[in-house]
Order: sequence, then C-alpha cells, then structure tokens
Amino acid sequence: MTSQTETGPEPLRDPASLRRLLSPRSVAVVGVSAEPTRFGGRTVTNLVNFSGPVWGVNPKYAGKDLHGRPCYASLEELPEAPDCVLIALPREQVAGAVKQCIAKGAGGVIAFASGYGETGLPERVAEEASLRELCRGAGMPLVGVNCLGIVDHVLKAGVTFMPEYARMTAPAGGVAITSQSGALGYALMQAAERGYAVCHMTTAGNATDLDVCDLAAYQLSMPECRVVALAVEGLRDGRRLALLGAAAKAAGKPIVVLKLGRGEAGAAAAVSHTGSLAGSAAAWSAAFKRAGMVEVEDFEALLETAALFAKAGRPTAKGVAIVTASGGAGIMAADHAEALELDMPQPSAAAKAVLEAAIPDFGAARNPCDLTAQAASDPTSFGKCVLAMAADPQYGVIVYPQVYSHYATTTARIKEIAELTEKGGKPIIVAWIPEQLEGPGAVAADASPVVPLFRSMRRLMRGIRLWHAYHDRVEEAPPAPPPGLAEAVAALPGKGAVLTEAEAKTLFAKVGVPVVEERRAATAEAAADQAAALGFPVVLKLDSPDIAHKTEVGGVKLNLPDAAAVKSAFAEIMASAKRHAPEARLDGVLVQRMSRKGVELILGARRDPQFGPMILIGTGGVQAELWRDVALDLAPVTPARAEAMLRSLKGFPLLDGFRGAPRADLAAVAQAVSAFSMLAAEAGETLQEAEVNPLIVGDWGCLAVDGLVRCG
Repeated sequence: MTSQTETGPEPLRDPASLRRLLSPRSVAVVGVSAEPTRFGGRTVTNLVNFSGPVWGVNPKYAGKDLHGRPCYASLEELPEAPDCVLIALPREQVAGAVKQCIAKGAGGVIAFASGYGETGLPERVAEEASLRELCRGAGMPLVGVNCLGIVDHVLKAGVTFMPEYARMTAPAGGVAITSQSGALGYALMQAAERGYAVCHMTTAGNATDLDVCDLAAYQLSMPECRVVALAVEGLRDGRRLALLGAAAKAAGKPIVVLKLGRGEAGAAAAVSHTGSLAGSAAAWSAAFKRAGMVEVEDFEALLETAALFAKAGRPTAKGVAIVTASGGAGIMAADHAEALELDMPQPSAAAKAVLEAAIPDFGAARNPCDLTAQAASDPTSFGKCVLAMAADPQYGVIVYPQVYSHYATTTARIKEIAELTEKGGKPIIVAWIPEQLEGPGAVAADASPVVPLFRSMRRLMRGIRLWHAYHDRVEEAPPAPPPGLAEAVAALPGKGAVLTEAEAKTLFAKVGVPVVEERRAATAEAAADQAAALGFPVVLKLDSPDIAHKTEVGGVKLNLPDAAAVKSAFAEIMASAKRHAPEARLDGVLVQRMSRKGVELILGARRDPQFGPMILIGTGGVQAELWRDVALDLAPVTPARAEAMLRSLKGFPLLDGFRGAPRADLAAVAQAVSAFSMLAAEAGETLQEAEVNPLIVGDWGCLAVDGLVRCG
C-alpha cells in the first residue's frame, strides 16, 4: 500500500546500462603517472591479468608505455570509446574529465577523489550535487566519488587503487560483494587471497550517483553470482531496499546484509514511547527483513554466511546432525545449537545401526555423533557415519567440527567432505576450530564450491538459523483496508497538531481498533455524574492537548469506587497538572470504566525518515521503555505478519497461557494491529506518530485504553 501523500523511491538502475562500467571489456585510466605507487599507477598494475585493452591518459606521457600499457594525451585520442574510465585526478579536475568521458561515449566513470559532500561544507555538497546532475543528465553512470573502485574477478578487472589485487589468483566464484566503505569492501575482497570464491566487488563511497542498491542489483544479474554480501552504512532513500529485495527475489538469489553504524543517536525525538523504542537500528533490521534480506550481526559473519547460502541450496529438513572425532567439539556444537533453538533429533533406527557398527563403544552413536580418535584407524568410518546421517530424513544439514589443521589430513578431509556432500545430497558445514585460522584445510574449504566454513561455532549455528528462516518465508497478499480507513485519514488535522486522547481513540475506532468507552467531564461534579452513568469502579485521566504522558504529571487515578473518590481524584489531578505544567491547557478529565484484566501491550506507529511508516508492538504500559521488548515492521502488516510479530516478543508466553492464565485472542489482536498499521501507511506524511499504550489483551480480545496522535 502506498499512500497518496508520498511518492515512491527512485527506481533501481537497469543492470544492462551498467555492464560496460562494472564488467568492462576495456579500461582507461585518466591521470596515470609513472610512479607505480600513485593511484593511477596502482590501478594499471592491478589490471595486469585483465585481457582487454587498458589505456593510460596523461599528456605528460603521451606516446609512451606506462606500466606496460600505452598512454595517450587525452580521452579523445583513444582508439575507441572505453567501457570504464577510472579518474585518478584531484577533485577540482574531476568534472572536466567527466565531460570528456561523455563526449567520447564512455560506458561509465569511477572517481576516487574525496573532499566532496563528506566534508560537510556547503560549497562541496553543492559541487557533488552538480557532478551528479552532470552524470545523470548525460546518462553516464558514476561509481564514487570518494570510493575505492570495483573488481570484476571473472574478468580480472581490478579497477582499484588498493595494492596487490593481482595476487588474488583464486578462481571466481559465487559470492559478490558490495560495500559502502571502500576499505571494508576491499578487506572482504581479500578473502580471495585465501581461495574464497568471489566473482565481483563494488564500493559506493559517497554514492554520488549509484548507491549500494544499484550496484548490488547489477551483481544479481551476473550469471556467476549466487549470493550478494552487502555492507551498508546509509542510503538517501531507505525504501530502495525494498526494490533491491524484489530484484533478488526475481533473480532467485539471496542478499546477506550487514548494517554498519547501528547506534540509536539517529532516532528522531518523539513525544511517544514509540519514538524512543523504534530506533534507527531496529528500523533498518525491519526494512531488511521486509525486503527478504538475511541480516548478520557482525562483520566476521558476512562472508561466512554468504558462503553458506551460495553453497548449501535449500534445506530439506530442520534437523541438525553433528559428526565429530572430538567429544568436546561435539558438546560445543550442541551447546550453540541448543542456545539458538535448533532442532537436534536423535538418529533413526537405520542411521543408528550404521553408527553403532562404525563407532567404538566408548564413542557416541547418537547426535552429536562422536567417532573418537579411533576414526583415524578406520578411514572409512567417517564417510559411513556422515552418509548415514545424510540419509536420515530428519536432518537437513550436517556440522563437522574440524579440530586440527595438519596439512595432509585436513586437505584430504575437505576433499572427502565435498565428495560426501555430492553423494549424500545435503550440505556439510565445517566448523574450523584450530587457532591456525588460515590452515590449508580452511583454504581448501573456502575454495570449494560446496563446502561452507565458519571460524566460529556461534556464527555457524546462527547461519543455519538464518538459512532456515530465509527459506521458510511465505509470500503474503496485501492486507484488505478496513471500511473506515478513508474517513479516518480524512479526519487527520494539519501539520504539527497533537490529538487528545479522546480524539486519538475516536480515530482508531474508525479503522476497527476496539477502544474503551469514556466520557469527558470539565468539573468534579460532572465527573462523578459520568462515573455513575458508566458504573463503578472508574478511572480518571487528565484531558489536555498539551500533555502527552499523563502519568508523569500525576494525571491518572485508577480504581475509584464511588462519587466521593471521583471528586477527590479530580481535584488532585488538576492540582498536580498545574504544578507540573503550569502553561498547559486543562480541559478536565476523561472518565473511563476500569478495563477488564489482561496483558498490557504497546502499539505504535512512527514515520521513519528512511523507510516511511513503521509499526511497533511490544510489552507495554509504563514498562514499555524499561523492557524494550518490541517487534518492528514496515507498515502496513497483514494479520498473519502481525501475529508473527506478537509471537516474536519475549513476553509472548504471557499471551499464550503462562502458568495457567487464559490465552489471549491472538486473531483479534492481530486484526487490530493490522488495521492500525494500515492507518499509518495510508496517512503517509500526514501522520508523524501514533500510539496505543496500553492495549489491554485477553481471551476476550483487545481494548485500546489510551491513545496519542501527532501529525507530521
């Protein structure tokens, strides 16, 4: 659902339009010098194994060969239009060089130069914007500025100034890398030095023109690419992640993503609890999840997890089998699997019979399967046990902890694991235990097209969990809009307006969120009369358009049993409010009958500056910010997705009959959450934030007891 008040994100660049730039058949290096350590010289050196023509451009060396390549005075003099032009010039000369590229008909430009918008200087920001307009106006794609370049490892096109790319002789493989940070992108690319199978690497830098979404979308189009490893810091428009996710789905290729810069300092100030709970990191995670991406927690997990997705295919079952020659390593693996709630069923009778025949009685013919050191005396026992576990339909993956790094044994074992993977039809993941992190066996596994390897057992088991979750995804139809949605959106006031509690709940009721019955009263006597009409006991709440959090000013009185208590509570609320907020407008109180008992949740919506409307559900009441037990998603959500959010909460057992309590009517709650999310989505820029806190939930359904709305 797209609201009528918002425009959509900029479309992704057509991958076909980027082929000449990102997978070039010819390269020109503008600004090349005779000094091999300068950026231009390094780039030419990095292209030593590239089979296409490479031309240097520098009038100082025209007619000469530099670093084994011919040099010309200008782009105009080149024998043909280059696919990719690397500009190794100072910032002040970049725009002029780009104009020459446009005139020559180049396929695209890479600019290393820094000192643009990243300085924060207004004139430099404007200079970068002018460069963007120049490139886009001419249809000339630009990588950078302030970037480290690109590598097409299939073509051996190392268009980067980082040294010694030519040393990366590992065959091209199924993982493509895109990073906003040049240094981190090339740090990942260096995995190719140990045999890791990379096919492509791009760095976005300032993303003056092409951002990481454009670059990753191109990589998805490459036949060699099986998965994209994406490291992102930020985007001009975070909604483009959804477009990239759609491209990945269409290509049938996963994206494994790491968000750099996860601090909450970027969360916008807000008057609701939702504003402080729906921080920037949580919003990014929700956007990744909605886009169908696989988010990892740390840098070290990015390539390991990407390799798992590139090599493992689709799981055939949820069970995890552990086969090891070390009892301690098996225990370690089981501990981490259990911590991540992975299923480790015991082997079936057929598999167990094979294990018992192959394993000595001081081993363990179970899961984890401990072959013991005796496996060395019977080289066939490992293969027999692995194939028995692979044949057991309970297991979708086998984990093998490799505890030593001796050259002859480990390289032979990795080769055997690759063969057993083909025979058994299920992935065998190696947990590399030795502190010799780059031992020959690890190199062999990284180079293998079918053997994933992790250097951390925790990351391995988390990778399996992410692998299962990715393939468990179910496509959903958009939610049906509630009958009163258009009326509710039309009722929203102008920018900056804050609705009172009564007004907010009236709005929520229009879209189908159940709200508590209440009546307004401007005097103590009127409050007592309204309480009698509703029936005791009652609640009094301050009615003020200027005070969002009533409890903080003593503006709420609960469980008032009679008229006298109501009148006394009215006086106390007014006095406390005047003391805490002397300038606030006080319209009286809201009188509500005490709500039914149940679990308190918080339900909120907030407009995120990157991703637009977002929906939040969590443990609520006054403890919302204390426990921070929340689930976040992009609005709108279907009832099914809303129920999944509820089930993801740590406090979900409270809704599911904890200690004999009645189970909440999850269907009713999920329907209310979905309706609330559609209000936020359809309102678009009109709605800055909205909140129900608490939403009382029980076996009877749910009820919005308090409400807040602030317009954008």
